Amino acid sequence: MSARTGTEVVQREEPAVWAPPAVNDAAGGARRVRTYEELDGAEGRSVFFRPHRYTAADLAPLKGTVSVGHGSETRECALRDVSQNGVAFEWPGGEKLRHGQPLRLSLRFDGHQLWRGDARASSVRERDGIVGASFENTLLDTDELLHLREICMWRVDGSLRADEKSWLRPGHDRFKAIVADFRLFLEDSVEKLGDLEKALPWHTMQDPASLTRSALVRHLRAGFVADVHRFSHEIDTALRETDPAEGAALKEYSRRQIDHFVMQAPWMHRARFKPFGYPGDYEVMNFFYEKDFEGATLFARAVGYAFIQTPVALAVCYRKDLMRRQLRACLERHASSRPVRFLSIAAGPARELQELLAEIEELPVPLEIVLFEQDKGALAHAYRRLRPLTDARFPGRVRIVFLNSSIKRLLRDKHLFDEFGGFDAIYSCGLFDYLQVSTGVRLARSLYAAAAPGGRVYVGNMVDHRERWYMTHHLAWDLTYRTREELVEIGRRAAPQARIRVLEEETGVNPFIELVRD
Repeated sequence: MSARTGTEVVQREEPAVWAPPAVNDAAGGARRVRTYEELDGAEGRSVFFRPHRYTAADLAPLKGTVSVGHGSETRECALRDVSQNGVAFEWPGGEKLRHGQPLRLSLRFDGHQLWRGDARASSVRERDGIVGASFENTLLDTDELLHLREICMWRVDGSLRADEKSWLRPGHDRFKAIVADFRLFLEDSVEKLGDLEKALPWHTMQDPASLTRSALVRHLRAGFVADVHRFSHEIDTALRETDPAEGAALKEYSRRQIDHFVMQAPWMHRARFKPFGYPGDYEVMNFFYEKDFEGATLFARAVGYAFIQTPVALAVCYRKDLMRRQLRACLERHASSRPVRFLSIAAGPARELQELLAEIEELPVPLEIVLFEQDKGALAHAYRRLRPLTDARFPGRVRIVFLNSSIKRLLRDKHLFDEFGGFDAIYSCGLFDYLQVSTGVRLARSLYAAAAPGGRVYVGNMVDHRERWYMTHHLAWDLTYRTREELVEIGRRAAPQARIRVLEEETGVNPFIELVRD
């Protein structure tokens, strides 16, 4: 039969009545199912219920002991196992117990007496000193025993003692106060932005060309974003005044207060948990380049956008623009017929090349590009962006080699790029942030050797900045920061004969050195 709901017709069938299937007899015919009154008793070997026996290991971390009294003596014995109706224990020796001997037993677990009464030795294994005893007249409540075990496990794993909390350290009042204020600010922002989100069509948040979205972002920048930056800078300043030995505890304190809010931003969640196994993967870079207002809620979008607008995040975009300008200048300097060659180290999404090849009107000389990257996904992403662009705009004029190899090989193989000829521009935007000085010198030396006469090598490294608090505490994104003088010193040690100058992007957070090979 059918029932109509609106315009939808839902078909329903009468429920079937279940009946057990017929049983075939020996002659192959069906015979009826017998009722309970007609069923025979059990046949064959009888099966008896036996209470479950818990070993000492089963009850850990609860520790059990058995007090055994016989005659005028009482001994403390280690528990082997226990059930509702009996216990086995290790008999320490001395006077032997015999089968059937009456005993007085007391079972204690971590000092709690769970059972006390009369028992009788039911088995004696002299070889290994194990005695089994059966309780007389009463049974042990094993449910209570298991509950006691749960309390013991909770006590070990879930202490409520304040002095055992990893985040608790006395002092550091200024740091803690600002972090707590920031948490309250974010809580209020969740509520306020949630109310606004209910009044706005979702598609306005999706469309970058929407006037509503543009107006919203403008208001966020003037208020919410500015306040996020103020709190972040104050927390960073307060953290630098604390004892470095307390760093781990203060990180835990900050995460307990703030993580719930900042991890709602997709780019911050990805940076923290590193699905590709390393920080700053190409998808994180793409958040900076083109997806700066993403998230499941308006608050998630706003908090992610606020942190993308901090100088350290903006530096990622500005260094990309700096390299794009240097590569364009390199093309304009070379009017010869030989191809111009670029080498990008740890290329990532190669966004600077995509923008360069999209903006130039014509290509004065053939161009050969080598993108070195250990992440195949990053190279695949770059290929999807660059290949159609070069085929459409400069067919036959641009050759790109997508070189997938390990950073380990890059650091050890001095001849890795010999087969490509000398390069006119070699650049590394982010790799040196993760290298020790000696390793950085060695790599810079190899890159300088791969440059053609007149070629330029660009090496970037972040300097100390005011956002180290959230990068270290909430993104687990630790870098090796260097001063400009330290970066220049790496260049001098790598190539004493090179002309060296410092190049700056707009924020001043990510300077580069330029090594010119004469």
